[in-house]
Amino acid sequence: MVLLCGVGVAGGYGLGQAVDGARNLLAGPESLPADKVAAPEPLNVGGPATTCRADAVELRLSSSAPTVTAGSPMSFMVRVTNVGRVPCLFDGAAASRAVTITDDTGKEKVWSSAECSDGSRPLLLGPEGVDAGEVRWTSVQGCGKKAPVVGAGTYEATASLEDVPGATSEPLTFTVAAKAKARTTPEPGDGAEGATSGATGKDAADDAKSDDAKSDDAKSDDAEDAADRAADRTTTSDEKAATD
Repeated sequence: MVLLCGVGVAGGYGLGQAVDGARNLLAGPESLPADKVAAPEPLNVGGPATTCRADAVELRLSSSAPTVTAGSPMSFMVRVTNVGRVPCLFDGAAASRAVTITDDTGKEKVWSSAECSDGSRPLLLGPEGVDAGEVRWTSVQGCGKKAPVVGAGTYEATASLEDVPGATSEPLTFTVAAKAKARTTPEPGDGAEGATSGATGKDAADDAKSDDAKSDDAKSDDAEDAADRAADRTTTSDEKAATD
C-alpha cells in the first residue's frame, strides 16, 4: 500500500510539471518592452517644408589649393548634405553659406563672406540631397576695395549656415605664402658686366676707326707711289725724245 501511494505521488508531481511546461509553451515568449515595439513617429512628407535643423545637415569644406600667395584669389567649395529623413529648406546664398577665415588659433577673425555678400537663395534639399556652392577669397582682410593683404602664415577656414544655427563644418587649415621679392642680381648686360661690355664695344669701335684710318693712309701711300711712277715714265719719255 505504501509503495503504491509513493508511486502515485511521484506520478502526480511529474504530471503537474508536464502540464506547467505545456502551459508555458502555449503562452508564447515574454512580452517585449513597450519601447522596443513602439511604431516610429510618422513623417509628414507631403506637408510644407521647414528650415533644416543643425542635426539634419552636414557641411563639408574644401579649398582649391593648400597654399595661396598673399594677394592672390582662393576658392572654397561648401557642400551641404541633407542627412535627415524629410526635405528641408536652407539659404544657399554666399551671405548665408558663409566661409569665415581666422588665424591658426581660430580666435581672431580675418574675413567672412557673410560680411562681404548679400541677398538670399532659398533651396529645398531632399533626403540625401547635396548642394555645393563656391566662395572666393582674395587673401585680404575685410571687404573694402583697399583692404590690406593678409600676412604670410597659417590660417583656418570654417563653413557655416547663417539660417541654421549650429550647422558648421570641420575647420580647414591652409597656408598663405609671402610674395616673391624683386631680384637684385644684375642681369647679363646690366651693372658691372654691362659696363665691361660697353667698354669692350667702345674699344672695338675705336679699333675699327683705327683700321679705317690705316686703310686710308695705305690708300694715300699707294696713290703717291702711282703718281711718282707716272712722273718717272714721263721724264724718261722726254729724255728719249730729246736724244732722238
